[in-house]
Amino acid sequence: MKKIISLILSLIFISSLVFTVSCAQQEEEIFDQNFHVEYEIDMTGQHFVWGSTWDQEICPSADFSIVGDKIHKRFRDLKEKYGCTIEVINWEDGSGRSLQEVAAGRHTIDLIDSHADAGGIQLYKAGLLYALEDITNVDWSNEKFGVPRFLQYSIFDGKQYGFYHYAWEFPPEYHGVLMFNTDMLRSFGVQIPHEFKETGNWNWATFKDYLISIEEAERNNGDDSNFYPYISGDSYAADAIGYMFANGCKMIEKDAGGNYVFGFDNGAGMEAVDFLADLFKSGLYVQKGAGTFSVDQQSAMMSHETYWATHYYEKDSSQNYLPAQEYAYGLISFPHGPHGDANSVSGYVHHHRRLNWILNQSANSPDEIGLVLDFVFEPLDDSNGWRDFLKDQIFYTTEDHENYVYMLENVNFSYGTVYLDKGFSTFTSGLNSAVAGRKSVSEVFSSAKTAIDEAIRNNVTWVYEDLITE
Repeated sequence: MKKIISLILSLIFISSLVFTVSCAQQEEEIFDQNFHVEYEIDMTGQHFVWGSTWDQEICPSADFSIVGDKIHKRFRDLKEKYGCTIEVINWEDGSGRSLQEVAAGRHTIDLIDSHADAGGIQLYKAGLLYALEDITNVDWSNEKFGVPRFLQYSIFDGKQYGFYHYAWEFPPEYHGVLMFNTDMLRSFGVQIPHEFKETGNWNWATFKDYLISIEEAERNNGDDSNFYPYISGDSYAADAIGYMFANGCKMIEKDAGGNYVFGFDNGAGMEAVDFLADLFKSGLYVQKGAGTFSVDQQSAMMSHETYWATHYYEKDSSQNYLPAQEYAYGLISFPHGPHGDANSVSGYVHHHRRLNWILNQSANSPDEIGLVLDFVFEPLDDSNGWRDFLKDQIFYTTEDHENYVYMLENVNFSYGTVYLDKGFSTFTSGLNSAVAGRKSVSEVFSSAKTAIDEAIRNNVTWVYEDLITE
């Protein structure tokens, strides 16, 4: 950016300075005139590069989709406004390629889109990132750059480094959500989950009986044994974590002495695993692929990440994503346990997909990169970005939209593999076994306890909850 200061204002300033010195013996005069420095933004000829392993999803080829065409128009508008260009290229998720560029004496790209579990923290530890607070002229609190609690994986040592990319109708994704086939449940003559929530009965005490009623209704329809009232589209461990949150747990909490400890390692956490194991043992819950629920319609409910309920492919209706199907569906948080309540949220950010980072070894200044992002990340139309897109084109009811947004704005913090190391992998592997009845719940917790406690002592010096205003 070039800072242009008026020559006339400069001469006035010099003249007034001389006058003040010559009149030092006279009565001091006070001038109230404000001198406004004018800025002219001129980035003509500059080129900005945005790297991603999913470059075709960020910027599809021309004529691929309506949104893709809008993205290309936004890039043309950027050139018209500032004289610069931006390009999306294929780039490695982590820090390796960027470090190689620096070691070779070359500039890196300007911006990287990363969804690797440790992509951001690798870049941070390598000293390659700008903290957003050090980049001026951009309001990083604007929701187009991310809802605060959702950006948890981009906070390092108390500073915000990453931001999200969902202004282009790509809603943020989180785990621990329950999707259901509204049309199917209506045809069975049973309640839909929203009705349980309205009456304050969306809890574990009613959930098992509810699943049994769905199973019986399907059996009365004459279907075979391939039907499952409720499936996990991902893993038992992923669901177990969501049910722990729904039972009032935090992944990391402080003990009476102010020390950070594993917040799942208690009665409420074990109770959540036992609850799922009981559903599995009763034949009401089983792990299956997402297609079993969305395409084959062999299940009334599926727990998975919100991606399956919000992702929309215009050109390919054969995908398993729910917006591509021809029936009404809904979305809700897991039912809460006895240690939780109606406000408990089962959703949690499970990995780092779509977080973006500004590299400090690029050829462009951070303030210039910030201005480009501020323009490019604006919604592509007159809507309110992803919120209006979900409300108007994806979800069927106001309740679905409100549930999604409430969970997002109150999403739980997950420390997972980034802070809890191999102990967390041991824990999640054990959870899969415990739900399926291959291990006892107490065995799962005890086998991972030592490693997780050590990881907390070594890695956790602060927690997200202390940084985000409740």
